Amino acid sequence: MIKRNVFHLYCIIIAVVSAIDIYWLSRNRPSITMDEMNPIGQYLLKLDNGDVSLFILVKILGTNLVIAILYTLKYFNIKYTYIIAASLTLVQILLLLYLITPYYKYLEIFYP
Repeated sequence: MIKRNVFHLYCIIIAVVSAIDIYWLSRNRPSITMDEMNPIGQYLLKLDNGDVSLFILVKILGTNLVIAILYTLKYFNIKYTYIIAASLTLVQILLLLYLITPYYKYLEIFYP
């Protein structure tokens, strides 16, 4: 019971952080072409002439695909499903920390 609830919690965290990331992307629409560091994101922005619509669509589809794959792995009792879900959740939490930390803090870390 607890293990199943933890799995659902992992999926909820993944979805919520993804939604926050999409909100952040939409909110920073004017400057995103210069601020986006992800090469895939940069490619999608160039492909859509600097508009974020395609990027947002790909993020939504990607998140839904990941959640669907996780539930499929769980359904078929794949051995490492919980480790995969926990790893993806950790990556999403790190992304959330990156999104909520002011940009200048990264400058201090990398350029003391």
